[in-house]
Amino acid sequence: MVEPTGNEIENETIIEEREELMVSRFANGKPCLRAAHFLKPTLSSIHEPIPDLFPLSPSSLHYIFCPEQWPLKVSFTGWSNPKKAWVFWIDILRPVYQPIWEKAGIFEAIMSSTYSTKRYYNLVIGLAEKWNPGTNTFIFPWGETTISLEDVLILGGYSVVGFPVTFSGDSQELREAQEKLVTEHKNIRGDTWRKIFLTEWMDYFIGSGRDIEHEAFLSWWLTRFVFQDSVGFICKRVFPIACLLARGQVVALGPAVLASIYRDLTLLKETIADSTKYRSTEFDDCVSKVTLCSPMKLVQLWAWERFPALQPNPNVIQEFDPRSARWNSVKFVKVENVRMVLDSAGDTFGWRPYAKIVNNRQCLEFYEKEEWVSIDRNLIKELVSFALCLRPSELVGLGPGCIQQYLPHRVAMQFGIDQDVPSHVARSNKSPEIAWNNYLRPINGGKLYIPSRFFRSDVTVRYLEWWKMVSMLVQQDVIKGIVRRKRSSRKRPRQIPWVKAKKGENEASIPPGFHPKLIAVKPEPFIDELEPEAFEVSKQKGNVITRPVGHDNCFLVKAQGHSSSMADTGGSVKMEFSMTPAQTAIDIKDQSEETARVRREAIESEFECSMYSKDNISKNGESSSTFEVNMIASTLEVRVARLERIVSDLMQHRSLEEIQAKKTAKENLAIVNLYI
Repeated sequence: MVEPTGNEIENETIIEEREELMVSRFANGKPCLRAAHFLKPTLSSIHEPIPDLFPLSPSSLHYIFCPEQWPLKVSFTGWSNPKKAWVFWIDILRPVYQPIWEKAGIFEAIMSSTYSTKRYYNLVIGLAEKWNPGTNTFIFPWGETTISLEDVLILGGYSVVGFPVTFSGDSQELREAQEKLVTEHKNIRGDTWRKIFLTEWMDYFIGSGRDIEHEAFLSWWLTRFVFQDSVGFICKRVFPIACLLARGQVVALGPAVLASIYRDLTLLKETIADSTKYRSTEFDDCVSKVTLCSPMKLVQLWAWERFPALQPNPNVIQEFDPRSARWNSVKFVKVENVRMVLDSAGDTFGWRPYAKIVNNRQCLEFYEKEEWVSIDRNLIKELVSFALCLRPSELVGLGPGCIQQYLPHRVAMQFGIDQDVPSHVARSNKSPEIAWNNYLRPINGGKLYIPSRFFRSDVTVRYLEWWKMVSMLVQQDVIKGIVRRKRSSRKRPRQIPWVKAKKGENEASIPPGFHPKLIAVKPEPFIDELEPEAFEVSKQKGNVITRPVGHDNCFLVKAQGHSSSMADTGGSVKMEFSMTPAQTAIDIKDQSEETARVRREAIESEFECSMYSKDNISKNGESSSTFEVNMIASTLEVRVARLERIVSDLMQHRSLEEIQAKKTAKENLAIVNLYI
């Protein structure tokens, strides 16, 4: 690709305003012609080719979402929780060096390193399944999102402006400080050529009062929490960065951290795809392994901020606490099928969580009102950072070849900007110097548009049509990957993954829900291990009967569970809509208005199966049987989560009734005892 010329960069604008037919993405409203704002660049025509999606192959996903049972082993060396000695070291140095940390823009990042985040393995794997290395975005059935510079800035506390991480400094003072660190490194190491453990480094410097203790402290922090590339050893590559930060110089840690996260998400996605090769009997002892060195905990925090169904109960934070303090030591919400939750979260996804006021803590000041801000040398640091978050660029990480492309114009709704069809952006990654110049090129355009925190962005009608094509490609390839594969001899779970969440963790509402209308499907070999009792809940307990009446030999069909025999033999699947409102009645006494509403929704909901014409089927090159299987799988996948929410509401109501009944019984007993 041809790199942009100097004139193109000089005339570059970040946001353009024009009148377009806009429509709400999830409300199914009517198009409205209005003035809208878009992140550049956008496609000039819907007929331009759709960008490649990764991977479009029939073997990209495991057919059952049980990552613990996959032939996959992931080491999260960059996922670091604090030790008591580290917190103690911070307490020693904070009274003296906090002003310097604030000046260098790392105070919140250092304080965030004192918080602990319990890893939810299934959530990280579920997100990695959706990762598209071609665009560095998550591709969900309902839209495209990503972890952005704004997320790294707010959740991690890492600056997005300042010197590059590859800058070693040019002053005599900086060189002398670096030489002192190297000398002390040799003193600890002794005459042997070995690496220095982080524990050795800390024991040597903590509370020592040496003139470079502060630089040693920052070197330890950078190695352990920001740029870990080897397990448990101090990294000499961070010495120049530590010396800069110790003198109050701002270093752009944000783009470097985000580049490493993008790199590791790509590695994890490729390893997951690679692990699908070991499904057959002859590969049962094979395992795909990967080591991730980036701070992947930010990916989990990103998901907690945006997916309500997966969100734990956050902590109450004070005005000056870092944003990540909300999630310090919380118990995560454990669901049976994270993949299903992510795929059905479109209408509840939090596009702008940082524009909300949390615990009386104000959002970013410039989010308060909609305005155009003049771009000049007097532009405040916060607005410069916001502008960099909005502009496509190259991200330069620490280490050889760690250059990743950043494309925020594909996820404009995350910044309160309207979404149009995104255009291709040429790479500028021939060297770290070229990439960094691309990232920190001048901000032009005269003015910068700031959306109000109350504004709800929409998409163009053109984008909506374009996304339907993208979504169709994604669904077709995922379903093909599910139905065209051999069965493995590995043990499979006997429970229904989306019916019941495990207890013992921080229980919360189950994802946005589905109505309990079921499809009765003739049993196929792929469900021979599932028991009918798993679908039936006793009426005596006042719960919903999820087993189809009159079809004792029929089961729910799991979208990920189709066997290859259905596609290979051309066998058809019979769909019976035999359930009536009377058959699905819910026998629960003393229902509240809320429960009655849920009951009406469950009874009145009708199952609608979308069908394409034969012409469309032939265009896609699919047989009628395979296409029918695809339709069943995709329809079920879109509706199952609603059933979960109905059941969750009923269970929650029942729990409240039981609590109230126990309370009333205690009061009556107290009255009786009083009279006795």
